[in-house]
Amino acid sequence: MTAARPDLDVIVEMVPPGARVLDLGCGDGTLLAELVVQRGVQGRGVEVDEAKVRACMSKGLSVRHGNIEDGLADFPDGMFDVVILSQTVAYLNRPLGVMQEMARVGRSAIISFENAGYWKTRWRALCGNGNGNTLVSGQPRVRAITLAQFDEALRHLHLQATERVFLRGSLRVARWPSVAAEAAVFRVAKA
Repeated sequence: MTAARPDLDVIVEMVPPGARVLDLGCGDGTLLAELVVQRGVQGRGVEVDEAKVRACMSKGLSVRHGNIEDGLADFPDGMFDVVILSQTVAYLNRPLGVMQEMARVGRSAIISFENAGYWKTRWRALCGNGNGNTLVSGQPRVRAITLAQFDEALRHLHLQATERVFLRGSLRVARWPSVAAEAAVFRVAKA
């Protein structure tokens, strides 16, 4: 799909054909549009940025303008087969609440994030260059998440990982993912 976001290719692979999908923080709809084309999903999205909502609508996608941290009360329990949160969890103030709502409205969830335990990220921090966006970058605050921290969050929410894919660029990492993987994609479900 895109060299800049190899996690999106993995997410597309994980979504069953014809599934009812909710993409949280769907951005400009790139992933959602790809899921409609490649997997024939019935897709909906939620996005906080109005310009990105308009971009989704121009692609013919069903997207609601809203903040996912305000909850998903508009959606009944189990409404979706898959709820997706790709590269968004690190930017949330209340990630556990969002993950809990994902488990409520979806039969399964797919969550991708950058691994803060990746060796180059650790090295950058050890050299005094920080771990994330700088104060002058103008970028939003980002939460550094390691694989172990994500597993701890799943246990806390009584969720289990049913599939894990670890990536370094577009390559899948099988050995030492806590330090060798730049990004992770987890499929999760209620324990």
